[in-house]
Amino acid sequence: MIDWMKYAEIQTLKRKGFRKSKVARKLKLNRETVSKYWDMSPDGYEETKKKHRVRKPDVYKELIVEWLTEFPDMTAAQIYDWCKERSPLETLDFQKRSFQNYVKSIREEYDIKKPETERQYEAVDERDPGAQGQVDMGEIYVPTKSGRQKKVYCFAMVLAHSRYKFVMWQERPFTTTTFIMAHIKAFDYFGGRPHQIVYDQDKVLAVSENHGDIIYTAGFQSYLQEVGFDIFLCHGADPESKGPVENVVKFAKYNFADHRMFTDIESFNEACLAWLRRTANHDVHGTTHKRPDEVFALEKEYLVPVSEYSFAIANENSIDYAVRKDNLVLYKSNRYRVPVGTYHKGVRVYMKINEETDEVSITDSITGEIYATHPLCHEKGKLIGHSERSERDKTKSVEEQEKLLRELFNNDELVGPFLEHIHQEKPRYYRDQLGVIKKLFEEWNRDDILKGVEYCSEKELYSAGDLKSSIIYLTQATIEEKNIKKRDSTSLPEKYRVDKPDIRSLSAYENAMNERSAVNG
Repeated sequence: MIDWMKYAEIQTLKRKGFRKSKVARKLKLNRETVSKYWDMSPDGYEETKKKHRVRKPDVYKELIVEWLTEFPDMTAAQIYDWCKERSPLETLDFQKRSFQNYVKSIREEYDIKKPETERQYEAVDERDPGAQGQVDMGEIYVPTKSGRQKKVYCFAMVLAHSRYKFVMWQERPFTTTTFIMAHIKAFDYFGGRPHQIVYDQDKVLAVSENHGDIIYTAGFQSYLQEVGFDIFLCHGADPESKGPVENVVKFAKYNFADHRMFTDIESFNEACLAWLRRTANHDVHGTTHKRPDEVFALEKEYLVPVSEYSFAIANENSIDYAVRKDNLVLYKSNRYRVPVGTYHKGVRVYMKINEETDEVSITDSITGEIYATHPLCHEKGKLIGHSERSERDKTKSVEEQEKLLRELFNNDELVGPFLEHIHQEKPRYYRDQLGVIKKLFEEWNRDDILKGVEYCSEKELYSAGDLKSSIIYLTQATIEEKNIKKRDSTSLPEKYRVDKPDIRSLSAYENAMNERSAVNG
C-alpha cells in the first residue's frame, strides 16, 4: 500500500487533468496502483490502511526497496540472504517461499521490473556418495568504496551427491599454482576428496586434449600423481556434463557476490564461508529437496582421505595475505603487526596457526621467513602486537644512529647514498629504518649486507625491507649456483685435474704442410 503523500499526489494530479498513465510515469508507480487509488476518497484510504495487514518482512521494506532500486536484477533469494545476514537472529521469522511473493509485490508496488535473462541447463544422473565432485571457475565485477568496479575470480567445487559446496575467491586470475592451492583448501573443507572430479577444459589444468589423450600442465600432473583422483574432462562448450557446478558458480556470483561491497579479499572470503554455512549448504536444494549439509554428514564417510601434500606455495594456509603500508596484516577481522620495514610492494605472507600454543606465525610466502609470532586473537577488530616505536632506541639521536651504522659498514662509500635515499623517501620512519638495518647485522655478515646494498642501489630499491629481501635472494642464488657447479663437476683422476694439454701454434701446422708439399713436389 502506498503512503499518504503518494495518495495525495495522485489526487492532486487528477484534479489538474492528468491521465492515469501520465500520473503513473510521473510518480514512478504501476498504472494499476494508480487506478486503485484514483477514485478512492480520503476516508476510503484511511479505511483501507486500517485493513492493510502488517507483514513480517515489512521491517526490511525500506532496505528491500533501496536494494531493488539500485540493483533491479537482484533475486528474491539473494535479498532473503542479505536480510538474514543483517539480522541478529539465526533464522528469520518468515519463510523464503512466502518472501518471494513479498518481493514480487514490492516490485509491482514500485514498478521495479527485473531484467530478463535466460540460459538452458540439462539434468544429469545422480551420483553415489563420494563418487564425484565438479569444479568450475567464474568471475564477476563487484563495487568498491571508491565507486569503481573490481573484478574478482572464484573457484567452486561441489559434491555431486549431496550438493555440498566450497567457494574461494581471489583478486587475480587463477594459475596452475593457485588452482592446486584451491583444491587443497577444498579438500580440507570437505575433510577428504571424491573419487572423480569433473572439469572444464582450461589452460590452468590441461595443455591440450587430442581425442581423449589429455596432456596436463606440469604442475597439475605432479599434483594429480600425488593425490590420485580420476578426471573427467568435459568437451568444449559442454555445460550439461557439469550442470551442478555451473549452477553453483552462478549461485555464488549472483546470490553472494553480486552488488556486495568489496573491501579486501580476506574479508570477502570470510563472508563467503559464512554464506556457505548460512545459505548455500543449509537451504533446501531445489532439485534434491534436501539440505546439502544434512546429506553431506552421510556422504563425508565415503570421501577418500587426503594426505598432506607438500606444495611450496600452498603451505599450511592456501591463501596468502598482503602486508599493508602501515606494516599490518589483516586476518579474520583483526590487525597483526609485523616489524616496521617489512612492507614493500608485492610482499605477501602466510598466517601459520599453531593449535597447540594457540599462536599465529606470519611468514613470507616465498622465503618462508618468520616476520612475527603473536597470540591468536579470537575476537574481532583488535590490534595485535606491540608498537616498535615504544621499543626503539631513543637514547641516541638519528645522527648518532646513522654514524654507528656507517661504522658497522666500515664507512663503505655505497652506504652513504643508500641511507640518504631512504631518508628522502621515508623521513618520518628514518629512525625505524636505521633500526631494522642495524638488526640485520645480528643475522648476516657485513659482506652479505653490502652486496644487498649494492643490489638495491642498482635496482633503485630504497627501504630496509627491500634490503632484507635482497640479502635473502642473493644468498639463495649463491647457494644454488654452488650446487649447480658441484653437480656439473666431473670426477677425473688427480693427475688430469691440474695439467692442461699443450696447445700448438698455427705456425707449426703451416711449416708441416710446407714440408709435405716440398717432398711431394
